[in-house]
Amino acid sequence: MTYYDRRNEARRISILASRNAPKEIRMKELEKASESQFNREFQADFHKRIAELGVNK
Repeated sequence: MTYYDRRNEARRISILASRNAPKEIRMKELEKASESQFNREFQADFHKRIAELGVNK
């Protein structure tokens, strides 16, 4: 996996976890999270592993 900004990721997680955050901010942060390179790589790896588990049944 490539480098990603841990401080910004932690900030996003904390905003999403906060019950006081307005819906607009939560939606904006979710969009940013879905567009991040780290999340795309993580999801690709996750789906690859799931596919491998399905083949090994």
